Amino acid sequence: RAHTVAISPIIAGKALKGPADRLMAELGLEASVEGIADVYAPLAATLIVDTADQHRVNAVQERGMHCVATDTIMKTADVAAQLTRTIITTVKGNEHA
Repeated sequence: RAHTVAISPIIAGKALKGPADRLMAELGLEASVEGIADVYAPLAATLIVDTADQHRVNAVQERGMHCVATDTIMKTADVAAQLTRTIITTVKGNEHA
């Protein structure tokens, strides 16, 4: 768990792509980063959320996960590279925790 980082597919209450938000609702889960945290907390130590959900970082942490807000929509190679650096830094930080 300590070496696992999850990236939320839900941004501001909506799935970035695909039916994740609708599936969560059908399963009785909240379609939000908090709902994602509820599902992934037993599996991952950290949840990366988009900056659109930065105001929800504390709520995720209250569910037992470290939470990092960054741009997760990889519109450019630079954004994708920064997201990769964030993931690597987070995993390395978890190794020392």
